[in-house]
Amino acid sequence: MTLKQELAEIAAAVDEARRAVAEGAMVEIDGLDAAVAKVCDGAQNAPVAERIALAQELVALAEALDALASDIQRQSDAVERQRAKSAYGSGS
Repeated sequence: MTLKQELAEIAAAVDEARRAVAEGAMVEIDGLDAAVAKVCDGAQNAPVAERIALAQELVALAEALDALASDIQRQSDAVERQRAKSAYGSGS
């Protein structure tokens, strides 16, 4: 599999995880960090012409990962609020 294909696969997994989180599902992202590290290492060792193209895709992937992290944090915050509400009542 080429680096470009691996990046596309990772990006698709991140998009799917974001959709799942948006629907309220918990997501498993074990192995994502290793996959990203592998692609980053490969990009560093790629020919210069290929690195330029990969750099743009890596920036897009970084932005998607940041968005996923924000989505997961919002989900976690909502779960904590719901737990507190259940434990202490709504206060109304």
